Amino acid sequence: MIDSPSQMPLLVVEGYLELGMCADARREYENLSPKSKEGVEGLTLLMGILRAEGNLAGMESVAERLCIIDSENVDRWIDLALVLCDENAIESAKELLLEAVDRFPETALLYFHLARFECSLGNLALAKEHLGRSKKLCSVCRVLALTDEADLLPIWADHCSPKLQF
Repeated sequence: MIDSPSQMPLLVVEGYLELGMCADARREYENLSPKSKEGVEGLTLLMGILRAEGNLAGMESVAERLCIIDSENVDRWIDLALVLCDENAIESAKELLLEAVDRFPETALLYFHLARFECSLGNLALAKEHLGRSKKLCSVCRVLALTDEADLLPIWADHCSPKLQF
């Protein structure tokens, strides 16, 4: 993520995060310049700090800002949707990913997460559609689907509907 010596303060924050030293990462983050804090790299690091702290409300705010300033990065959309899901705003998360699919129609992870959200909402037919699409776009999603132990369970437990071909 960080590749310039002038970004050393950001690298320090990143290092602390990688070591699991959240309080130190937070302290170093607070010492960053306002410009560094509000840039994509700074906000990404803040997202990591907030995730480590379990601060969902803070994560949502930062994820929204990242989605605005780095809107061409599909990962920002996925991050925001996952935060919304963690806050039990699954319908909002689903709507966000449907919007993202319009922008990034060939991104397998969007369909994979849509499948998870549709399962949570009880829409198994749609979940299966999205899961099938994700698998066609990227074979890694097949592995993700087969190892998902919770969100996709309704698909595997649903013996009355057509089976997915994995």
